[in-house]
Amino acid sequence: MKKQTLAEDAFKLYAEKFMSLENIARLLHLNERTLRRWKKSDDWETKRAEYLRTKTTLHSDLYDFTRSLINSIEKDMENNGKVEPARYYTVTKILKLIGPMKSYEDELISEKQKSKEEKPKGLTPDVIREIEEQILGITHEEICEHDLNTD
Repeated sequence: MKKQTLAEDAFKLYAEKFMSLENIARLLHLNERTLRRWKKSDDWETKRAEYLRTKTTLHSDLYDFTRSLINSIEKDMENNGKVEPARYYTVTKILKLIGPMKSYEDELISEKQKSKEEKPKGLTPDVIREIEEQILGITHEEICEHDLNTD
């Protein structure tokens, strides 16, 4: 796989599945050090927060859109009484989606909270590996940039 594809896949696992760098490294056959470098250089924390924000505000956006559509229908009814049936249809379809969308978003938030609660206290595997590499001089198998670009 190419570096770009691996980086994108790793970020998706990190942001969408809340996987640890250690688990991502095992799954994608990468070194954690490489993942830490990508995480820092590509600002994964900010991107993950943005991803979660967009996934947890859609119901609010749908509600606001529906409210503005209803207001425009009311205004048209007051002015000339004629409203296209498609606009009524759109409102009824969107109203059916708001509840399930809110449930989905609440589930995402709950998964995020669980992943925060499940974080181990003390030294994480990432920290231990960094100590081993930088202080103790223990090297771990790492995919070099050259190997990633051979595809």
